[in-house]
Amino acid sequence: MTNVQDLKESEPQLNQAYIQTGRVILVFKHFPIHGPDSKTAAVASQCANDQGKFWDFHDILFSNQGPENSEWASADNLKKFAGQIHGLDTQKFNSCLDSEKYKSLVENDMALATSLGLQATPSFLIIKSDGSNPEKLEGSQPFPEFKAIIDKEIGVGG
Repeated sequence: MTNVQDLKESEPQLNQAYIQTGRVILVFKHFPIHGPDSKTAAVASQCANDQGKFWDFHDILFSNQGPENSEWASADNLKKFAGQIHGLDTQKFNSCLDSEKYKSLVENDMALATSLGLQATPSFLIIKSDGSNPEKLEGSQPFPEFKAIIDKEIGVGG
């Protein structure tokens, strides 16, 4: 059984060992399968991304995430969360969210994830730069799980 704590502990290690060193590129795609709240939150995160605040907003969302279908990600709540981000223009954010500017982007990401056979969030595809031999890792995983697959894919010995 995996848990969210695994991913919270894995992410900084992945960032330090692979992403910051330039050995791995992280590409984030939305897969909002946990009710309408997750879709609205995904659209909102792209609005924050317009101002370079995607990860700040992402972190606030995960700190405030409520139960599925509880309306924790109502437009009003998302706007309040955005207001907590230093340097984010809330007027631009609110306008973006109200217009559903990124609804089709989120829907396209979801269709891609479904076409790849993903069934859980989070899900990770670890793919060589030439696109060959993709490996799927679903759910929150401890760092050694990621490390084993990434090192195999990028050709790092034991």
